[in-house]
Amino acid sequence: MAQNFWLASVAFLVCLLATALVSLATKRTKTDAELAGLVYSLTPRIESGHEAWYLRPAVLAAALLALCLALNAVFF
Repeated sequence: MAQNFWLASVAFLVCLLATALVSLATKRTKTDAELAGLVYSLTPRIESGHEAWYLRPAVLAAALLALCLALNAVFF
């Protein structure tokens, strides 16, 4: 098992290094307009305040958390 762990660690570091080198070796060919929608910083933010209360992610997350806590209390 230790050999698998070390091999995976070395493979990850080699991949990280190769990605960084390829990224530094190539030049940027696309403009900001072409990258809009693909890059997080260039994508317009979605406004989520217009949906009904039951369609908002925060409400769903709170309900699921409460359900998870209740099930843990019952079955623990």
